[in-house]
Amino acid sequence: MSVFTSTNLCSKWELKQVDAVGVSTPNDEFLPVSQFPTNIHLDLLAHNLIPDPFIGLNEYKVQWVGEQKWLYRTTFATASALAGEKTVLQFDGLDTFALVSLNGIQILEAENMHRTFRVDISDKVKEGENVLEILFDSAIIRGKKLMQERDFKPAGFTSSTDKSRLLVRKAQYHYAWNWGPELTTCGPWRPVHLERYSTRISDLWTQVDVSIATRSADVSVFAEIDGERDDCSIIFTILGPEQNTLVTKSLELSGKGPFSAQFKIDDASFWWPVGLGKQPLYTVRAELIHKNITLHEKLRKIGLRSATIIQRPLKDAPGTSFFVEVNGIPIFSSGSNWCPADHFVPRISDARYRKLLKMFVMANQNMIRVWGGGVYEEDIFYDICDELGILVWNDFMFACGTYPADVPFQNTIAAEVEDNLRRLRHHPSIVAWCGNNEDYLFATLFKTEYDINDPNPESWLKSNFPGRYIYEKLLPDLCDTFVPNTSYHPGSPWGGKSFNDPTVGDTHMWEVWHHISRPWQEYPKLGSRFVSEFGISSLPHIKTIESYLVDSPPTERHPHSRTVDHHNKEMQHERKMATYLIENFKYGFGLEEYIYVSQLNQAEAMTCALRAWRREWKGEGREYCGGSLIWQFNPTWQVTSKALVDYFNRPKMAYFTVKRDIAPLSLGIERKEIKTSRFEFTRAFIDTETRFLGWATNVTLEPMLCSLVIKVFELSTGSEVFSQVETREIAANVSTELFDLELPQSQSSDEQPLIISTCLRTLTVDNTEGPMLARCTNWPQPYRYLNMPKPTLDMRIHGDRITVKSDVPVKGLAFYVEDVDAVEFEDNLLDLVPGDEQVVVANGLGGRPVTWRYYGME
Repeated sequence: MSVFTSTNLCSKWELKQVDAVGVSTPNDEFLPVSQFPTNIHLDLLAHNLIPDPFIGLNEYKVQWVGEQKWLYRTTFATASALAGEKTVLQFDGLDTFALVSLNGIQILEAENMHRTFRVDISDKVKEGENVLEILFDSAIIRGKKLMQERDFKPAGFTSSTDKSRLLVRKAQYHYAWNWGPELTTCGPWRPVHLERYSTRISDLWTQVDVSIATRSADVSVFAEIDGERDDCSIIFTILGPEQNTLVTKSLELSGKGPFSAQFKIDDASFWWPVGLGKQPLYTVRAELIHKNITLHEKLRKIGLRSATIIQRPLKDAPGTSFFVEVNGIPIFSSGSNWCPADHFVPRISDARYRKLLKMFVMANQNMIRVWGGGVYEEDIFYDICDELGILVWNDFMFACGTYPADVPFQNTIAAEVEDNLRRLRHHPSIVAWCGNNEDYLFATLFKTEYDINDPNPESWLKSNFPGRYIYEKLLPDLCDTFVPNTSYHPGSPWGGKSFNDPTVGDTHMWEVWHHISRPWQEYPKLGSRFVSEFGISSLPHIKTIESYLVDSPPTERHPHSRTVDHHNKEMQHERKMATYLIENFKYGFGLEEYIYVSQLNQAEAMTCALRAWRREWKGEGREYCGGSLIWQFNPTWQVTSKALVDYFNRPKMAYFTVKRDIAPLSLGIERKEIKTSRFEFTRAFIDTETRFLGWATNVTLEPMLCSLVIKVFELSTGSEVFSQVETREIAANVSTELFDLELPQSQSSDEQPLIISTCLRTLTVDNTEGPMLARCTNWPQPYRYLNMPKPTLDMRIHGDRITVKSDVPVKGLAFYVEDVDAVEFEDNLLDLVPGDEQVVVANGLGGRPVTWRYYGME
């Protein structure tokens, strides 16, 4: 028997255009690829055959690319095969309609970007040189033909420019989205491998049961074998986090398998979400042995943990909870939604994944939702989430539409899901799989034949919402088979009497910005058991905007220019942005100021929502809100969007306020007016009492004894009109109400705006105040009514530290540096009050000049 070998076919690739349509000068000569894996836009861009579609209005100029056929070709050499030896080609990802030929013989027809394809070429491969060709057809043209052939008429519209995407198993965002371009890609977007073996381990997986009480874990290890098994054995080994061998077992192979062994691990090191513990990873190794020779070895990294979505009745509230429990501990999920980090996925480097996910964790986020309009992410993405303790909610790849569910479509979905569940099921970071993104919303919005009370799957298939069969029958059955210990949720949003029931399941909170564009100040009363999408748009960093204005005339450097508008894909974004900015702020129309005020608006809106919804995490039986996930963490190109981080990994100002608002310990303040009529029917004689209520949210597992400081200041003078200091214990893993006080009167004027400030400091055993743990300010709304005073800022820069204080309250002090990518701010967009000196660490600053802007600055 031969030893398993795998060769990555990553060299000698070339491409050319085939059967050009509507192009006067087709690219019909082979050209070398720019990289591998790759896609057509990257290769054409590398050969200067198209302009950069991310710059200016070039997106319009390259639409022809997605309507052509493209041929990729390479050669590889093989030696003669041994007796009984297989030769297999594995294609990790082909985008999307692909005919694969070897030495002129067709070996594969692929129609699903999300699948892995394996082809046995033992009887077709030649000794010596072989020619491998992949012909990619236009996904947009093929999709339109399928619509015509099948007379496919989905209910309603979709969130992109073309309904045909619903028939095509391709990343849905490639068809354009409200934050991304329309660039229909094709190509070998993931690696291609040439394998030779007599026998191999085709799959290796585990099932883990932990006992927190006894610090132990039962691990069942399973393996499937492909090929000959005579005189073969398999050795299972579990290595500890330090790569020390813990347990091992050997099995003789007989029968078909799968082959399994059970292990008990004592003194187990459990895997925890970030902030609650460490993330030790054990290694499971399987070795396929024949006559003392290792023919094949496969490894899997696993974490010892339990995880499930908890939905149970609540005390004093309707509906049920919705939160993730890990190792028996309830977790409040704070995080964001993830879209591919680039429209062209093959150029996302491992370093870029690591940079973004480290930024995610540095912002105190613990859950990331892989959105259903993108891709099942790269292995490295989940590896890093495992290492960093990020909880992953992973959608299956359906988004915003009414998909078909005929038998051929079901078959391709079943194969796609099996491929990806087998590939990803060992990752401890993945705690939930979800059937789709917003398909139930679309089914309801467009009044399909969706009867939530109909339990018959066969009748679903006969309705004009047949996709329900996929989400409530096909996918849960596959999850029961391949990931039985991982929670499955049919859709997002989904649950209760409607798709967006605030008392059951999760919701997408789009009454702010989308729908009727309610003021973001209403976020506190728009919460739910779990808010899995919400957000407010803002412009990215000025240098990010300049990167796409590079070839534009100076007149385009304006917030409302055609080019800047083109890099904002939101429907009616002009009206929406203008509404939210003019409702809240005074501002001018210079580009830099417009960027600042849009980012300030986004930051204030996120603060309003996050503080209020975390307040509803009140303990066992009172988990009235179990999580909030911002739409979105990152975009796919340079765009005005709801992302916290822009295309070049530059954080917007909301990144920093979110970091503070979802810190392990955070504070919130509500300003509440109580109006009382002096007698019946009066409109003139109304007494108004203004109270301010404060709370703290502690999501650590330890209570904290703190010094609570409450102060109230006049805005215009900075005079302190109220001060209170007391010692408070902040309970563990809940929100704690701290105070309910009447707002004092101003000393100078009844019309004087008052700014409320609270902070928490640590206390030592001798009641000495220690470092600052959390800050919070509350300002009268809307900001446009406030006449902001001109502060005297005392600012000092020492190396990588900026120290600042002010004589009057300051809203939204933002720091900037010229070399934006050389400096990483740990905090930004500060609110200042008199007497509170703040320190910002800016790694890489090294004393270089800093500029700043605050709200109301002339």
